Amino acid sequence: MSLRLAVATEDFGASLRRAIVQAAKAQVRGIRLNARTEVNPKHTTDSALRQLAHYVGEQQMQIAGLICPTKHALSDPEFLEERLDLIRRAMALARKLNTVELLIRCGRIPDPETSEEREPLPSNSDVESLANPFSFAGSTGRSTKTVASSSQKFAMLSEIVSDLARHGNHVGCVPHLQFAAYDVALIRKLLASVNTGPVAIAFDPATAVMTGSDVVTAFRDLYNDVGYIRARDAIRDVDGAGVEVPVGDGNVDWTEFLPTLAEADFSGWVCVERTGGDDRANDVLAGVARMKKLIPQAGS
Repeated sequence: MSLRLAVATEDFGASLRRAIVQAAKAQVRGIRLNARTEVNPKHTTDSALRQLAHYVGEQQMQIAGLICPTKHALSDPEFLEERLDLIRRAMALARKLNTVELLIRCGRIPDPETSEEREPLPSNSDVESLANPFSFAGSTGRSTKTVASSSQKFAMLSEIVSDLARHGNHVGCVPHLQFAAYDVALIRKLLASVNTGPVAIAFDPATAVMTGSDVVTAFRDLYNDVGYIRARDAIRDVDGAGVEVPVGDGNVDWTEFLPTLAEADFSGWVCVERTGGDDRANDVLAGVARMKKLIPQAGS
């Protein structure tokens, strides 16, 4: 088995150029870039992108996708248009950097089959009371707005993903969705609703652990749609909470998971990451070394 190992340059806590050099010393095949802080499409010229791609090639590596982190989930109505504009701009960078993967935070998927009561619209008397500054209408707890049902929220998310898939198909980029939990039925339903272009899953073993899913089972159920692996580790405690830890120090059984990737003939990137901790750079390098020890051909 030959894994396409990569690392995220932002984990090195250094300038981009220096992080690329450190990644090259780890002898991985690729580096993943941050489309907001490292190659922001608003501030990075085409000339700078070409120089970056050339420099990465000189280090005998490729650009292993981009990540576009956002504070809110994909369909959150707050700052929705600004968020989608940012993602579309990031997608346009893919072809210029000779990569196709853009990792996007999707969040939780609403269940369209769940019956969810909506807050009622105000009656005429409610409106009159609300218009009266001396009334105590607020004590009723009634709202002047309706709340979208789960089916409406699902439809909105599906429409957004479809729009991004369409745009990605146009600019040469595949959106890779990061999920907050691995509810297989909902993920399949969402992906099945998209027919405007390719879309894939960025699978994260740490998320599976922290949300109570079995890593291998979740991957097996979804592997046909998995295009990227965020190789993170985590520990889940007895209270049901979880925390990310360095690769190899958590509950992910890498001796089982990595052979499962081979069994599935997985050919996407496996990006060793550390999104927390006091020594992210060394944690990543140690994680790469552990991967190579388990799978000798990894990264070669």
